[in-house]
Amino acid sequence: MKSKFYVTTPIYYPNDVPHLGHAYTTIAADVLARWNKLLGKDIFFLTGTDEHGKKLENAAKKEGKAPKDFIDSILPEWKKAWNSLNIQYNRFIRTTDKDHEKVVQHILQKSFDAGDIYKGFYRGLYCVGHEAFVTEKDLENGLCVLHKTPPEKVARYIKFPLRKG
Repeated sequence: MKSKFYVTTPIYYPNDVPHLGHAYTTIAADVLARWNKLLGKDIFFLTGTDEHGKKLENAAKKEGKAPKDFIDSILPEWKKAWNSLNIQYNRFIRTTDKDHEKVVQHILQKSFDAGDIYKGFYRGLYCVGHEAFVTEKDLENGLCVLHKTPPEKVARYIKFPLRKG
């Protein structure tokens, strides 16, 4: 029986066309997949897009489109880029694919049923560039150190994982 090798790129935010950083990590994953295939392994190479987040929402708004419509319009550029670089992935996944949504819903339901998720009120600073909450100590002169932008002040109900242990 062949040994297996699984490799994935980051699951990219397609808020614009792919750039050199996207190409670099995708080429690196493709090289790993090809090398392991030469070694006789059964490989699976995954790449794709994360179609949720504030960056995408903002990019879609800027174009006057719904997020899914915006991504549907830009995604051919991503696939064209990987084709031109001769990237040989096994699957291009979108987080809006029905099979992906079904698996995520199943996992989240199990977590909810186990008491690992609860809904609560959160107020804090959110860096859109990081797609993450930040604290004052993560900022320099009120700006994200990496993105040089002020974080958004967020106040809303969201679901949190419980911290155990």
